[in-house]
Amino acid sequence: MASIKGNKKKPGQLSSGKFRKQVVVGYDENGKRIVKSFIAKTEWEAAKMAADYKARHGIGADPDELTVSAALEKYINARRDIIAPSTLNGYNIILKNRLQDIMMKKISELKILDVQAAVNADYRDKGSSRKTLKSALSLVNSALAAQGYEYNLVKRITIPAPKAKKSELPPAEDVINAIKGTEFELPCLLAMWLSLRVSEVRGLQYRDISKDGTHITVCRTRVYLGLESDEKRDFTKNEGSNRTVSLPKYLYDMIMAQPHASDDDYIVNMSYNQVSQNFRRYMEKNGIKITFHQLRHLFATTLNNLGVDDDYIQKMGGWASNNILKTVYTHTNASLEQRFQRMIDDYYMGLIGGCNSTKNLPDESG
Repeated sequence: MASIKGNKKKPGQLSSGKFRKQVVVGYDENGKRIVKSFIAKTEWEAAKMAADYKARHGIGADPDELTVSAALEKYINARRDIIAPSTLNGYNIILKNRLQDIMMKKISELKILDVQAAVNADYRDKGSSRKTLKSALSLVNSALAAQGYEYNLVKRITIPAPKAKKSELPPAEDVINAIKGTEFELPCLLAMWLSLRVSEVRGLQYRDISKDGTHITVCRTRVYLGLESDEKRDFTKNEGSNRTVSLPKYLYDMIMAQPHASDDDYIVNMSYNQVSQNFRRYMEKNGIKITFHQLRHLFATTLNNLGVDDDYIQKMGGWASNNILKTVYTHTNASLEQRFQRMIDDYYMGLIGGCNSTKNLPDESG
């Protein structure tokens, strides 16, 4: 738009004729104001953009005047420095994408029916899963509670019923025959033989192996955050996931045969995409439908078919909560666990010994 000539400009009007509205969003370390500008063709449009921003972010608002979005943002920012990056990323996804129909409502005026309608819309229009909706409700509930509003949303809101999961897993023999001699053999065996998650497989270091080589401790992870970025943690998913498991000699020999400079080297030094996505594509090329995470499902299914006690499966796989752990320690003992472990090792060694040992490595394009 051409510059206005001969006419007196209104407050906030730029030489281009457009209007600018500014909002003070904070102050820097020197006390200087941090300002965000909103420019539009008309004065009221610029003012509305600024007002919407202030409402969404709770700038200058009393607690009762906060919107759901502003309450969420305050809750997230208060925990930004103490929660894991992956958790922070999940919170921001909820803030920007979930339950958007209630985000601009004042928390003092929010009604249960409003939240229910937003959940219905996400499920209907976006196909949000039960787990996704439950996570969003839990975060919103916590943010509202921090402002003194107790809604108990998780219990009062109806979410979709769990969908029956029917996943046909391939036989363990088919999986082992496909991966034998490939770059996927070690990470896959760690997952389906020892029941390690992909983050646990990628977090293992040589120092985690016992001095006699008979056990390995699962106590750290490398969590994928996107764009090939990893978060290295000195802990696993939960307390029950920190565990020491038997290390079969076959796996120990395979691990030690790899070149490594120190005990701090990673046993599986592969990116998340190499372990997870490339594995899935490679298996599909071999006519086998399975994801890396499903190798843990295959572990549990295989052990169940072998007659291994459920408590030992939970303990070995690190699925146990504190309550379950107490049950495990009550119902399993060392001699029984040794018998189960020999049964498991004999089974997998039988599969490995019976499959083809000459496998071509997957091509790099896969």
